[in-house]
Amino acid sequence: MAEITFLGATKEIGKAGYLLEEQDETLLVDYGVKFGNPPTFPDMVYTSNLQGVAITHAHLDHSGGVPWILSKNPHLSLFCTPATRDIVTLLVHDMYKISRGRLPFSKKDLARVNRQCQALTYEETMPIGRHFEMTLFNAGHIPGSSMVSVRYNGKRILFTGDFNATESRLCAGARNNLPKHDYVVTESTYARRINPDREKIEQDLVDTVIETAESGGTVLIPAFAVGRSQEVMCILENYGVLDNFPTHIDGMARAVNKILLKHPEYVGSPRDFESAMKKTHTIHNNRDRDAAVAPGNIIISPAGMLKGGASHVYFKKVHDDPRNAIVLVSFQIPGTPGAELLAKKMATVGNRLYKVTAKVRYHHLSSHSDANGMLEMLSNIPGDPEFFLIHGEPESCEALAQKLREIGRKATVPERNETYQV
Repeated sequence: MAEITFLGATKEIGKAGYLLEEQDETLLVDYGVKFGNPPTFPDMVYTSNLQGVAITHAHLDHSGGVPWILSKNPHLSLFCTPATRDIVTLLVHDMYKISRGRLPFSKKDLARVNRQCQALTYEETMPIGRHFEMTLFNAGHIPGSSMVSVRYNGKRILFTGDFNATESRLCAGARNNLPKHDYVVTESTYARRINPDREKIEQDLVDTVIETAESGGTVLIPAFAVGRSQEVMCILENYGVLDNFPTHIDGMARAVNKILLKHPEYVGSPRDFESAMKKTHTIHNNRDRDAAVAPGNIIISPAGMLKGGASHVYFKKVHDDPRNAIVLVSFQIPGTPGAELLAKKMATVGNRLYKVTAKVRYHHLSSHSDANGMLEMLSNIPGDPEFFLIHGEPESCEALAQKLREIGRKATVPERNETYQV
């Protein structure tokens, strides 16, 4: 009988990792990082019988430790979509640059992500070793994100990764007519949250942007480089904002844009994204940044929680004018400058506390399914599967487990490094 060991993301968000073992072979799904001082990773696994590493999507809490695993065995293959491969390569280079040598792998190991990757497209099935067969399904979370389905010994287990069953301007929703599975390892991030209507959020965001720009203010939208920046661009394009107000893109989002132009099949509407790209101005230098902060202009720039990046430059330029607006479009983790800004209308940026007189608005564009969306999608998976709840705060894992039990499903919340027979 096969076994699964939960290496990370148990009752927490960060350092995801799940090891599936069947007879004398193993398969690893996700191997991420949790940022701290120093960053932490799941425990290292034996790689001599490891047949491959699959990553559900590019976010570093799922992929940040992959160079370490690959460095242990130069013949080991990485499996993910081409878009995920290229974004991971970008993100791990940035992580290495800012970590200042506190990682368990070297700079030369970063190239292994690309060199050792066997890219798979959605719905493509790949035999791995003698006992495993893998298929990737669209997860709807960010471009290139996947649910990893593994066949072994006549059974099938699904690793949902982070998923969003709701279609956005950037991504098609997660595949909802999944095949029969015996086990499901699923995230529970927003198991206690109900997301507002997405069209209303978009309209409120556009109204804030237009109102500010028309009144002679500058709009700063701090946004994640991967996914959220591009989604905001597509929303503004769909509502005609880009035709009327100069819009600028900065930070790592610029490099992500180039990657997605290379992989349009992982964007919900390539035409809309390409049109948005043509109408936005890419920032190249400080002269461009000075020019971008002009009345009626819009700036989209990482970091999404104001933790760093080019958003700090713009924050300092726009924070003290009541005509301007700072528009937050993602969840703000407690302790971040963005969370401080929402709570107090002040923010600590670059070791200095700034009082903000610009308008502060919050229009949360979630890339995760909420409690209702999760339960609907999971309960519709054929085969009456058994569920393992991970990637959420303890209360969220337990809440989703309880909802699944109430509809007659078996649901377990594993502890770190616990092993179960599957």
